[in-house]
Amino acid sequence: MNSRKVLLFNDNSKRDLLGIRLLEHALHRRGIKTLICNPFTAKSSLRNFRPHAFIASRSDHAISREASNLCRVYILPGEGGQQTKETMLSVFMGRGYWKLDSVEWISRCFLWSQRTHDWLMDTGLFNEHQLAVVGSPRLDLYRDQKLIKDFSNTNKGFRLGVAFSAKSTSTYYGNPEYAKVYFNMHSEMNFPITQPGRGFEDLIWRDHAILRTMMRSLRAYLENSSGEVWLRPSPYEDPREYIFLEKNYPGRIKIQSHQTLPEFLAGVDSLLTCWSTVGLEALLIDKPVISIAALIDPDHLFRHISPEASGFNTFAQFYHQPSTEAALLETLNQASQKTLPVSPKTAEAVSDLLKQLYSWPSKTSVCDLIANEIERDILSAPEIPPSTWKAKMPFKLELPLILISLLVRLKMALVVLRSGNARAYWGFLRSYDPAVEKLVHRKLFNSLQN
Repeated sequence: MNSRKVLLFNDNSKRDLLGIRLLEHALHRRGIKTLICNPFTAKSSLRNFRPHAFIASRSDHAISREASNLCRVYILPGEGGQQTKETMLSVFMGRGYWKLDSVEWISRCFLWSQRTHDWLMDTGLFNEHQLAVVGSPRLDLYRDQKLIKDFSNTNKGFRLGVAFSAKSTSTYYGNPEYAKVYFNMHSEMNFPITQPGRGFEDLIWRDHAILRTMMRSLRAYLENSSGEVWLRPSPYEDPREYIFLEKNYPGRIKIQSHQTLPEFLAGVDSLLTCWSTVGLEALLIDKPVISIAALIDPDHLFRHISPEASGFNTFAQFYHQPSTEAALLETLNQASQKTLPVSPKTAEAVSDLLKQLYSWPSKTSVCDLIANEIERDILSAPEIPPSTWKAKMPFKLELPLILISLLVRLKMALVVLRSGNARAYWGFLRSYDPAVEKLVHRKLFNSLQN
């Protein structure tokens, strides 16, 4: 039998690549050949590589359904933060330019939790065989306590981590181009975290509210303390927007745009965020989490977004939420004195939450669980000849595949160069990241030592 092959779809390197590379190593240990593609190269990679399986991060990528005519398709979300019913259904069933009316073409969805399993079963579209509760591959790193300890802050002073998402205010691809976004938007486009009948403009308002409140809070902290700050822009943002902070506070602020999330969280003493689920990963390694959510007028905020879908009734309650600037500074002072509890909830409640959301802690490696499932499943996958791939996945111009691949990469390079921030945009698309590789190899080395 020919060697089995799996193509992995990298939708966002800054968010997904770490989990993809960990899973890729698990597949390699089983003799499975792999290749990583991105939104630009997915179709040409499918035609060139002719895999037995395609692993996608979402089911509403059109290329996923197209690939299902020729190989097995698995949905493995790389997103770390979609932890409510509305948002998790949107990941697995589509929320953007098209919706799923059938899921028969999906071989299996790998889920973080039993709750997501139950939500998907409630749709009446999935069967039990299509759903497997395994956890999140990226979280395998947090199982390595030695690795996390190695990245811990060894300085004598307090280090505050700041991580939040305001992506519509600052994007890696340059100007947000709001007019073009609205022009191209599907008439049935909806966003699960907004209130019924509301849309993209409410997400923009939310992001501006987050950004304004976070900058005000950060300024108050910097002017009333001497602590160091590590700031991690969200995976969609242009890091250059925050360089002014490094210039205004030399030696106190570091923009950590190239650092992996586990290194960032392990390296800070406490986390300041909005209501991002990056806070959940901080809780996972016992880092106190402080939210600016209560500093935003709740009536105004919830006229734009749904408190239920945005997690305010679930995981956000596990973050400290001071409601005034003075209370925020006092909470940060407690964090610097190491007297702030990890969460306002009990340790038992935090443990239960992480188990519900992430199936944490897993008894075994999530990457191994997924790789085992895929290995068994693709043993029976047929070999599809190149002529069938060509017929079922045609290009507008049927040129030699090597030339098509070259043209695709040329187009990608031109888009990146014209984006206004080629470095940030390429960091979003690339399949190789030195920081990710270093972390993955340290994890693999520690595994061998054990």
